[in-house]
Amino acid sequence: MLKRFALLLCCLVPLFSKSSILKQNQSQIGEMTADKLERVGDEIFAKGNVVLINGDYYISAPDLKYNQKSKTAFIEGEARIYQGSNLLLSAKKIKLDFNQDQFTLSSVYLQNNQTGLWISATEANSKEGVYYFREGTISGCDIGSPIWHLDVSSGSFDQNNNVLTLWNARAYLGKIPFLYIPYLSFSTKNERKSGLLYPNVAYLDQEGFYYEQPIYIAPQEFWDMTLSPQIRSARGAGFSGEFRLATPKNDLFTFQTKYLYNFNNYAKKHAVKNQHVYGFNFKYFTSQGLVIDNPSSALQDGFFLDFSYMNDIDYLRIDNVGEKVTNRINVSKLSYFFQSQDHYVGLYNKYFFDFTSLDNQETFQLLPEVQYHKFLDSLYWKNLMYSIDVQTSNVARQRGYSYVKNSIILPIGLEFPLFGDYVSFGVGTDLNFTNVNFYQNQDMRVPGGIKADKTANFFTANYSASVTSDIARDYKNFLHVMQFEAKVNGPYYRYNSAMFDTSIYKAYAQELSGNKQIYNLWNPISVVDFEANKPVFEARISQYFYTPQGRAIFYYNVSQKLNLESRDLLFSSSMQNEIGSSPIEGLDIKGTLYYSFLHDAIEEASVKATFSRWRVDSSIGYYYKNVFVSNNINTDANFLNFSLKNDFGYFALGGDMNFDFINKSVKDWTLTLSTDIRCFGVSFVFGQEFTPIITDRVNQPIETVTNNYIKVQFRVVPLGEVGASYRFKK
Repeated sequence: MLKRFALLLCCLVPLFSKSSILKQNQSQIGEMTADKLERVGDEIFAKGNVVLINGDYYISAPDLKYNQKSKTAFIEGEARIYQGSNLLLSAKKIKLDFNQDQFTLSSVYLQNNQTGLWISATEANSKEGVYYFREGTISGCDIGSPIWHLDVSSGSFDQNNNVLTLWNARAYLGKIPFLYIPYLSFSTKNERKSGLLYPNVAYLDQEGFYYEQPIYIAPQEFWDMTLSPQIRSARGAGFSGEFRLATPKNDLFTFQTKYLYNFNNYAKKHAVKNQHVYGFNFKYFTSQGLVIDNPSSALQDGFFLDFSYMNDIDYLRIDNVGEKVTNRINVSKLSYFFQSQDHYVGLYNKYFFDFTSLDNQETFQLLPEVQYHKFLDSLYWKNLMYSIDVQTSNVARQRGYSYVKNSIILPIGLEFPLFGDYVSFGVGTDLNFTNVNFYQNQDMRVPGGIKADKTANFFTANYSASVTSDIARDYKNFLHVMQFEAKVNGPYYRYNSAMFDTSIYKAYAQELSGNKQIYNLWNPISVVDFEANKPVFEARISQYFYTPQGRAIFYYNVSQKLNLESRDLLFSSSMQNEIGSSPIEGLDIKGTLYYSFLHDAIEEASVKATFSRWRVDSSIGYYYKNVFVSNNINTDANFLNFSLKNDFGYFALGGDMNFDFINKSVKDWTLTLSTDIRCFGVSFVFGQEFTPIITDRVNQPIETVTNNYIKVQFRVVPLGEVGASYRFKK
């Protein structure tokens, strides 16, 4: 902003060199008007309502004097600089020296209209592109009575780097001082600058005082990094670092590493498994071509990398003590593919980290998998369609049996439109072949006591027939869409070796339900789903009603699979029902119901309603699930979640809660009280969460700790936000 001011003032030189005197109200771009203009020797005087215009900027002042010989200008009285109707800068007196490229201001006020940040000072001057001021006040609030402001003894602004530096800053809320900062420096533009970021501060009941100080380093435009050392007074110390690099194609590569050392007392007290918690993560994605760099080429390729290694679940919470870890397994992925219009080849690697495992050595890893896919195409006749899919997977682990899986899938089908495309009829066949080669299987166990083989094969040839209909009709006030599908499929030929015998599937299910030791136990379900290769009839009906604006007034889907292999297992699959409605703008209601006729019980049910309108954001949801083991029905999940936030204008009140009906207890919950004004915001959060930690106890590898916490967060516009939290064990 000051740079713009200096450039605008520089336009005075050519304007004042004109020999003619401009009349009042003859304002034009790049010209000056005043009530009175006169020349006396080398000096030009402008008096009364002086206005200088340049582009969309203009200066207004009572009086102005310019000396052509010394190239100095003096502006007397209240001088103001505008961009359009927005005030950028005002000062009581301005002195400009164009020979030295310097100026001096007194009682100065300047403002950034993009951020709302303003500065007032008793005096200011410039030297070599750096502007200095004394006894200043900075804020982003209304100048009359700012909610927050900084009083500084001095400061400077470097127009070349757009960096504002403040000394001896005292922060005020209203008229109450609450923070002293001896030195503060930040960028006034929305660009990357090296320096200290706002620290993270908290007090944790089990870990003591927590302080993390991020250090941002941005030496060049295409890469930067953040280093964040931290201390936890009652637990340990550590750091996290992240390196980011933008490629010429604007793809982003990031590398992150973290480390935390647990003090001996903390490690013994909580029986933590790892005194040294560490890990790293790589992320990179490109869809513009890693090898093929020609957008017009018929071939395309892409690359995706998200690889993580960690030795403890606490790695995910090193730089965020409040991080909620809800997944039992963390998955690292590396994928590369290239494709044409007809063909696709992909290479995939997946590494699974199981937080419940003591050493992760028994966890299966996919290293690697290769896939070839022939996209759906016609075969000699446009209605005769086929595709090919071939995959080879190396499923390996450090301890226990491993195997290489090869599979080929060849679907072939015919589809005929009937009755003017209102109905479509299709028939087809699927040929599926799976081959498994075992290695590292010295002590491998097969369910039912059957001897283990080194290879196993499974082949099925399946038939399918379907009738589908998709009809839409537009009425005056709504659109009605109705869809119907009926499909029958099943095997007409099947071959399997002993490792995929039906008896092994049943024996594995019995050992699994009996809670027996399943280490190194062959699991045929993980390779071939036996249930998917049975004769099945499936019917689905869908109804949709839309407003002219596209809002779903009401929809309902119902589907049912029938097992045609056995009359007793005819309804082994549950009937699925989905219903939803958005009766008014902002309200959405969704529900599902999976009902098992075989067990005469609900398998799964959920309902969720969300409302977002009139400053209200709320949701309520319920989830229920049963697990059927033999003839027993076990409730696996039964909980209610609720959230509500209402903005009352002066403040907002919100909260969320999860209630577990199985344990009859409240799980995670938060209550938030916040207020946001244009330039300032503060929020208070009270809550409870469940935190899993890995221990060295064999009988309890994962321990769940319940934490209550209080967090306060301040938002100072446009400087950013800072907060602190206090956590204590329940």
